[in-house]
Amino acid sequence: MFSAIRTFVREPLFSKMRLSLLGGLGCLLLAGQGTCVAADPTAEQQYWLELVNRFRSAPQAELDNLVNMSSPGVWDTPRSDDPSIANALAFFGTSAADLVAQFGSLSSAPPLAWSGVLNNSATTYSNLMVTHDQQSHFLDGWVNIQDRLINNGYSPNWLEAGENLFAQTQNVTHGHAGFVIDWGDGNGGSPGFGNGIQNPAGHRNVLLNPFMKEVGIGFQSIAIPGSNVSASGPYVATQHFASRYRDDGLGNLFADAILTGSVYQDTIAADLFYTPGEGMAGVQVDVYSDVTGLIVASGFTNSAGGFNIELIGLTEGIVYWVEAPSTGMARQFFSLDAHVEDYGADVTYYDNVYASFAVVPEPGGAVLCFAAALHLLARRTRRRHS
Repeated sequence: MFSAIRTFVREPLFSKMRLSLLGGLGCLLLAGQGTCVAADPTAEQQYWLELVNRFRSAPQAELDNLVNMSSPGVWDTPRSDDPSIANALAFFGTSAADLVAQFGSLSSAPPLAWSGVLNNSATTYSNLMVTHDQQSHFLDGWVNIQDRLINNGYSPNWLEAGENLFAQTQNVTHGHAGFVIDWGDGNGGSPGFGNGIQNPAGHRNVLLNPFMKEVGIGFQSIAIPGSNVSASGPYVATQHFASRYRDDGLGNLFADAILTGSVYQDTIAADLFYTPGEGMAGVQVDVYSDVTGLIVASGFTNSAGGFNIELIGLTEGIVYWVEAPSTGMARQFFSLDAHVEDYGADVTYYDNVYASFAVVPEPGGAVLCFAAALHLLARRTRRRHS
């Protein structure tokens, strides 16, 4: 079943948390207050993160990555190279013309960083869906989304929070497309498929929410009973989104930037994009100040080849560079964007930064190229996301 979609409204930091439901596929959003502990994603989770950040970086281009059109607004045959995506588009009668029109108005957003804590909470909830054989945001006695995250270790100093669910994800690309396209009822949840796009497109909206900074994508970690009908997988997926702040002890609040990305050897797909199995683990990634020439942050790639380095204390107006010294590649430069957001108290909000390094093998060596971002999926008679 599909859950209802409601408008997301921002509320003050020190008042009651705001809460909204975004449905269709299915989405739960809140904002109010958020530290996270890093944990390794699997290669498939890192791949999904890369897809999300590709979408956030260039929303219009992502549609071309997922579907086939013979001309703008006209489906080609097949509608997608992924049969599960093509089947969903045909089943819901998704309008190619409306999809193109909607994507034309989308704006890009800063990248999301991986959060092991959010992955824990997301996995916990995916397991709950399997146990109850339901795709619903309310399987834990209607625990608020912020409590759901905090109970699994996320910081109580949270600013934004959101949730996407898809209990019948066929593969990573299928799940990603479901949230991005937001296929399903196009009449606000009333019977009938309308234009085959959720109205509003809540899952897509949360994916592009510029105030989200971290994500965990949790697949079920328990066996799915063969008798399950709604939460039947093969992947029961939950996405938890959030952002958080810190206090510098002087009453100043900051949401620090996170440098995120991956280092991978582009040998499987050879497409200059991360593919599961290509990630390079244990690669050191350093961030330098271009003013002082000193290291200001550092980290290592995880077992899937991804990295997430908090840039605490770094400010706008200064040029920094990032490099992976063991690769021998030239440094890559960036600067930070900052803006003040009012959550009942001003928070200086630094946007995340993305940097991926694709190692392309060549005779006699390798060349490293610098490649540079509460919705739910549900089910009607067949599949739908919430």
